Amino acid sequence: MKSFLKIFSLLSVAFACTACDDNTAMIGMEIMPDGTTEAEPKTFPIETQTVVVDAVLANTSTCYLGCVVDPELQVRTTSDFLAQFHIPENFSLPKKEKMITNEHGEVIMDSCDIRIYFEEYYGDSLATMKMRVRELSREKIMEEGVQYYTNLNPQDFLGNNPAVDKSLTYAIKDLSRPDNETSGTTYYRQVAIKLDSTYAQRIANLYYSNPEYFKNSYQFIHHVCPGFYFEHTGGLGSMLTTAMMGMNLYFRYHTTTDEGNDTIVDGMQRLAATEEVIQNTRIANNYPDALKPEEINKNPYTFLKTPASLFTEINIPLTELIAGTHYNDSISQAKLSIRRFEKTNETKYPMAQPSTLLLIRKDKVKDFFEQGLLPDSKTSFLATWSTTAKVYQFANIAKMLTDMKNELDANAGVTKEDDEATRTAKYEAWLENADPDWNKLMLIPVKADYTTTPSYYGQTINSLRSVRHELGLSSTKLEGGKDNPLNLEVIYTRKSAK
Repeated sequence: MKSFLKIFSLLSVAFACTACDDNTAMIGMEIMPDGTTEAEPKTFPIETQTVVVDAVLANTSTCYLGCVVDPELQVRTTSDFLAQFHIPENFSLPKKEKMITNEHGEVIMDSCDIRIYFEEYYGDSLATMKMRVRELSREKIMEEGVQYYTNLNPQDFLGNNPAVDKSLTYAIKDLSRPDNETSGTTYYRQVAIKLDSTYAQRIANLYYSNPEYFKNSYQFIHHVCPGFYFEHTGGLGSMLTTAMMGMNLYFRYHTTTDEGNDTIVDGMQRLAATEEVIQNTRIANNYPDALKPEEINKNPYTFLKTPASLFTEINIPLTELIAGTHYNDSISQAKLSIRRFEKTNETKYPMAQPSTLLLIRKDKVKDFFEQGLLPDSKTSFLATWSTTAKVYQFANIAKMLTDMKNELDANAGVTKEDDEATRTAKYEAWLENADPDWNKLMLIPVKADYTTTPSYYGQTINSLRSVRHELGLSSTKLEGGKDNPLNLEVIYTRKSAK
C-alpha cells in the first residue's frame, strides 16, 4: 500500500537529515507554494559489482615502499616510488673560500645520504626488505602538469648510467640500535641510503660554478638532480608509509669563534621531497584466481581494496525510478546506506578497512581526480564510515538522480508532452546505442585532507582541501554483489490533487 504523508512530516524527515549531513540533505526538495504536497516513500533494489582497477592517478604527497600479501584476499601488492627534491628558498653553502679544499683548490664534500622518514608501516617490522636507488635521467624529467598513473614505467625516466645506483637491505625496525632508542613516540623511524661523496662533490661544484641552478626547484631538477627511483627489489612482509624524505650534504668549512680564533666546523645542508615537487607511487597487484575478473562477481558481496585494486560499481535503474506517475514527481530524497562485512579471520597483521568513500558518476571519475576537484553534492559525494550506524551513508543523492533524468530526457528527445508509451519507446531507442556506463556510479576509497582553522567563536572549522585516491593499504567486503542488491530509499513529492 502506498503511504502518503503530509508536508510537515516530510519536512521533519528532511530537517532530521540536515542535522546529519548539512551538505546534501535538502538537495532536490521542491515544496509547492500552496503547501499542499504529498510524499511517497519507495525502495528500489540496486545492483552492484566489483571492478578490477588497472591504475589510478599517482600524484601524492605520501609514498609507499615494500611488498605484502593481504591476509584476507591474498592479493600481493608491491609498491615503490619516484621522487624529486625541492630547493628551499634559503638554500646556501658557505662561500667557496671558506670550504675545505684539496691541493687542487677543489671543494671537498665529506659525504651525502638520503633518509626516508616514516611513522606508519604495515606488517612485520623484522622482515628483511631490499631496495635499489637510482638517480633519474636529466633527459627524461617528470614534468609538472603531466598526469602520471600508478602503472607508470620507471624505465621511462631512467638513463643507462645513472650517477647513483645503490642497493641495500633494510628492516622497519633498526636492529643496530637498542630497543630503548627505537621504541615510543619520540623516535622517528628512518631508512638511510648512503651515497658516494663524489655525488655531493658534483652538487657542490655545480653550486659554485652555476649558482643559477639553485635558484628554484625547476632549475635544480633540470640541471642538477632530477630525482630518484626507490625500487623495491626483494623481500615480503612489510610496507612503509613516508611523507618526508631528505637528501643531506655534509661538509666542513673554516669559521671564526666568538673569541676570534680560526676553526674548522662541520656543516650540513638538506633538500626535501615535498608537495612543491613531484612524487609518484608505482603499484603492482597480483591477484589469486578467485579475484580474477571472470570469477570475482560470483560472490554475494563486492570488494573495495587499495591501492589501485578493487572498486565497487553501482547500477542505478533510472528508468524504473521515473516510470509511470513518478515521471512527473520530484525526487526529494534518495538515501543509500552500505554496510560492510566485519573481518572475522584472525591474523597477526589485519589490514585496515577504508574510512572514506567517494560516490561519483563513472564518467566523471577521470576529470575529478586529474583536475583536483572536490565533491559537489551533484555528481560526487563523500561518506565516512559510521562507527555507530555501522554504514557508509550517502544521505541524499536526489540531485544526482534528477540530473540523470534530465540528461536521459535530453538524449532520448523526450518532452513533457509525451505520454508513457512514447517516453518508453524513445528511451528504448536511445539505450540501444547508449554508453553502457551512462547510469553507473563508482564507489572509490579516497584520502580526504582538511585544513583546520579557528572560527570567530573559538570553534574549529575543518575545510575540505583535497580528495585523492587512497594509495595506502586497505580492504573490505561490502553488502551487494550477485543476487544480493542494495536498497535505494527514495521519497517522491507531488502536488496534492484538489
